[in-house]
Amino acid sequence: MVAANLRILIILLVILYGRCQLDAGMTSLQASPSEEHLFRRLQAHLILKDWNVGQQEAEKCVMLYPDSPSFQVMNIRFLAELGMEKEMLKEWESYVKHFPEKELDRELIEEMAWGVLKKASASSSLVIRQMSLLAAFFSQEGKGISILLRGMRDENYAIRAFAVKLAGRCRDKKLIDEVNLLFKKEKVWQVRKGTIQAIGTMKIRELKGDLEALLASDSSSTDEKKLAITSLLKLMEEKINRQELSSLSTSNRAGLRLLACQAVAHFQLTRDLDLLFTLAKDRHSDVKTAAFQAIGLVRPSEHTNEVISCAREGILNIHPQVSLSAAWLLTLYLPEEAKPSFTQFLYDSRQEVRILAASALRATGHYGVSLALDHFRKHPDPFVRLNLALGLIDQRTAVDEACAYLKEMLKKNKDKWIEKEVGLFQFITHNRMRKDRDDEGVVTPEMENQMLRIELLNLLTILNDTDALSTIRSYLLERSWGISAAAAAALLIEGDEPAIGLVQDLLNDEQPKVRLQAALVLSLWGREEIAIQALEEGYGTANHELKSRILEGLGRIGAIRSIPFLIQTLNEPSQTLRVIAAMSLIQCLNH
Repeated sequence: MVAANLRILIILLVILYGRCQLDAGMTSLQASPSEEHLFRRLQAHLILKDWNVGQQEAEKCVMLYPDSPSFQVMNIRFLAELGMEKEMLKEWESYVKHFPEKELDRELIEEMAWGVLKKASASSSLVIRQMSLLAAFFSQEGKGISILLRGMRDENYAIRAFAVKLAGRCRDKKLIDEVNLLFKKEKVWQVRKGTIQAIGTMKIRELKGDLEALLASDSSSTDEKKLAITSLLKLMEEKINRQELSSLSTSNRAGLRLLACQAVAHFQLTRDLDLLFTLAKDRHSDVKTAAFQAIGLVRPSEHTNEVISCAREGILNIHPQVSLSAAWLLTLYLPEEAKPSFTQFLYDSRQEVRILAASALRATGHYGVSLALDHFRKHPDPFVRLNLALGLIDQRTAVDEACAYLKEMLKKNKDKWIEKEVGLFQFITHNRMRKDRDDEGVVTPEMENQMLRIELLNLLTILNDTDALSTIRSYLLERSWGISAAAAAALLIEGDEPAIGLVQDLLNDEQPKVRLQAALVLSLWGREEIAIQALEEGYGTANHELKSRILEGLGRIGAIRSIPFLIQTLNEPSQTLRVIAAMSLIQCLNH
């Protein structure tokens, strides 16, 4: 402590002494102090975070030594720390004009970008703060960790929720400690669910007991329990022992019994099949559903008669998700016997049940493909047909018919789509959400819809569909394509090589909108540098929102050649655009 105080005292004395010399030097250039001495003074100001005084002195040093790049760099650094963006850029332009070889000074450009982002992290605008968090996430650096930490402590729950979602992927000790704290004290569900997920992704094993307590609590919601189970499975690196699993399966808490089912399936524990037979008769429908699905995932070669008997009994259950799970299981052993149950549910009066039945039939694979084809050709419900079509494509059966229907739905159905799941049953349905944003304000229903549809277009290209290019072109021409960086971070997808090749062809399309939309898709899918020219050319005439997507696209591609363009956009009057440009600069520098 004494040594540290002594060092600080010495630095202060150096600054005081140097200031006297600098003032004298401004009166008479002949008496000006040496460059080395002044540079050390400026470094001392940086160490002490004395940015205001440091910037004033740096400005004087530039006047004293106009041919010295070191003082201009110092002045830019101080201006960046102070968040004086206009002055910083003006000084940068002067610096590059005098020293053109420094146009790609990576370290200084990064400090400029961080100056913009640090100012943004304290903005009163939620959108600006959100963008600063995203930039911090992409950087994976110490400065970014500090911004994420500030976000996790923000007074606004949406910012805290978004910060936790991003922090969960970083594995930094400070962030882990903050997740631990938030899990124990956070009351807002939108933030709390992020902390539960983060426990699993960050492998915070000391909270394993807390997650189990959450599962056992009567006050925990169904969503909380599902997230807790997912995180607990991630924390179980080794197979769970029989005693612990038996204890879970006989717990009087449905959440712990549900965990037992999913643990057996996760670790493929054939030795514990008897526990699943018992859980298939559980009083709780979610536990029964999980038990039937777990038996099918384990797929025991022995005890076939017991499995069939168990499935037959389950089909009679009044809950559709239980009965369909049992029918799915029976189909793996006796496909013909399960057909009537599927047919009944495929024509249920409730659309959600019909779609779930189509999803369960799809999940049977080749065992149920003949039944899927039969009903695909005659069913009146468009979403039942869509899900059955995807099942046929999975099995490479009637692919041309299935692709034709998929293209028809993509062109004609204007509903917003969403993908949901019930255990291992995944299905596409219409999104009836009334809100424009989700709880974190990150992914809107339209963004989810776009992501899902573009994945299906990707599927068409993988199948070498002859009309895939025209289908993609029509989609890009009709819709205003553009996924925000926040949504991309939450819903990362990539295109396969055939799809990337087709979209690249559209960069030469006669329609400017198609060229730009194709470039945006390529920035999300393949991070292809070939898209950069189209993105930069489209920037000048784009509206504010599209400019945001273009800047984000350049950041996702992450090419060094984009740096001069992005620096120019730091002059934009919109702070949102400046922040996105700074974020993209960070990505380009760290790619």
